[in-house]
Amino acid sequence: MRQLMNRIKAAGSIVSLFAICASTMADTAAIPQFQDGDRVCFVGDSITHAGYYHTYVYLYYLTRFPEREFRIWNRGIAGDQARNVLRRFDAEIGSLNPTISTVMLGMNDVGRPLYSTEKTDEATLREQASEYARYTRDMQRVIEELQGAGSEVILITPSIYDQTVETDRENRYGVNDGLGRFSDFIKDYARANEVGYVDFYDAMNIITAELQSKDPSASIIGKDRIHPDPDPGHFIMGYQFLKAQEVPKYVSQIVIDAERETVPVSVNAEIFEMLFDSGELQFSVLEKSLPFPQTESISKGLELVPFEETMNQQHFQVMNLERGSYRLLIDGREVGVWSSQELSEGINLATVTTTPQYEQALNVLKLNDARHQLEAKLRNRAYVYFSSGLAFSDVDQDDETAIVAFLDAKLETIKGQSWYGYVESQYSEYLQLNAQTGALLKQMDQVYVELYAANQPVPHRYSLIKSNQ
Repeated sequence: MRQLMNRIKAAGSIVSLFAICASTMADTAAIPQFQDGDRVCFVGDSITHAGYYHTYVYLYYLTRFPEREFRIWNRGIAGDQARNVLRRFDAEIGSLNPTISTVMLGMNDVGRPLYSTEKTDEATLREQASEYARYTRDMQRVIEELQGAGSEVILITPSIYDQTVETDRENRYGVNDGLGRFSDFIKDYARANEVGYVDFYDAMNIITAELQSKDPSASIIGKDRIHPDPDPGHFIMGYQFLKAQEVPKYVSQIVIDAERETVPVSVNAEIFEMLFDSGELQFSVLEKSLPFPQTESISKGLELVPFEETMNQQHFQVMNLERGSYRLLIDGREVGVWSSQELSEGINLATVTTTPQYEQALNVLKLNDARHQLEAKLRNRAYVYFSSGLAFSDVDQDDETAIVAFLDAKLETIKGQSWYGYVESQYSEYLQLNAQTGALLKQMDQVYVELYAANQPVPHRYSLIKSNQ
C-alpha cells in the first residue's frame, strides 16, 4: 500500500490517478454481471445499510439491461461485524436463497478505539492483531456459509476511514491502515480461492489523496471520517463495482453516413423507416437501453470518475452532412441544435436532458428511489431487531409491552455514548415499523412490477433538419 500511495503523490491528475488504479488492480478478475432471474444480496454494515452504492448499481442495470429482471436485497445492518452476520445468517440471508451475494465488512471489525497516534504500545498492537485474526476467521466463515447456501460470492474490500482530511472531528489515526490490512486479506483470499472481488479501498484512497493535494479539507467521506457521502462517496463505489463487472460503454451507438445514405454502425439499436431528403434526415429507432440519468445528486461523483465516458455513451453521429447547423427532433420535439462538425464527430445524447429517453430514465430513477426508501424502513426495523438482541431473546414478539421493556433496558446500557441518540430514535420507531412490515413488503413487490414496466424501451422517430440560421 505504501508503494501505491507514493505513486499517488507523484500523479498530477485524476486521469493519471485512474491509470495507476487500473495498473495496480490489473490482476483483478472481472466479477459476474447480474442476470435475468438473479437474487442478489448486499451484505454489510452501516455503509451497506445506507443503501446508496447498490441503488446506483441497480439503477444502471434498470436502464442499461431492461431485459434482465432481477431483485436485490439490502442486507446491511449498522454496526455489524462479520460475527454478527453469522448470527443472523439463516434468518436474513440464507432464507432468501441468493444466487449472488456481495460482502463488504471491516469498518466495525477493525476496532477503531484501538487506534490513535499515541496507541503504539505492544499491548495495543496485540489487540489490533487479535481483531485482525477474528475478522479473517469470521469472514471465511461468512463466505463458506454463502457458498453452502448456493450463492456465488463477490467480496468487496472495506471503504476507507479518512484519517488525513483536515477537520476538527476526532481522528483515530491508523484505522485506515488497519483497514488496509483487511483489504489485503480480502484480495489475497479472493485470488487464492478464485472468488471475485471489487477493490473500493485502493480506489477511494487514490481519489482522496488527489482531492486533498488541492484542498486538505476535502473528502469523499462524511464528517465522521467513516461513512461515505452519497455523492461523491457512494457514487464512486457504485462506479467501481460496475467497472469490475466490465459493463458496456454504450447505451447505443448510431453512426449514419448522410452522403452514402447508409448506417455503417448500429450498436444496441434497431433502425428502420429511414428517409433522406434535401436538408433533412428521418428515421425510427428502437434503442434497447436507456441513458443513466445524471442529476444534481451525483454531480460531484461525475467530476471524479469517468462514468460518462466509459459507461454512459448514447452516441449519435452523422457524417458527410452539408456544412451548417442542424436541429434534432425526437418524436417531433426539438432536443438541441448542433453543427455539422459536431455531428460528424458525434454527440452523447445521454447527457441531453430534453430527450424522451432521458425523461423515461428519470421516471425509472424516481421509482428506484421509492424502492430504496421502502427498503430503508425495512432495514431500520431489522437493525433494531438484530442489533438489540431481540431476535435472539426469549421475548414474545407479539407482546409490545415486553418488547418496549427489553429495548428500554438495552438503552440504559449505552447512556452517555455518542451513538445513544441514533439508537434511541431507531428504537422509538420499532413497534410502528414492525407493524408495517407486511404492508411495506407488498409495496416493494408493487414497485418492482412498476420498475420493469417503466424501464422498457420504446421506438422513437428522429428528424435532423438543417437550420436556416
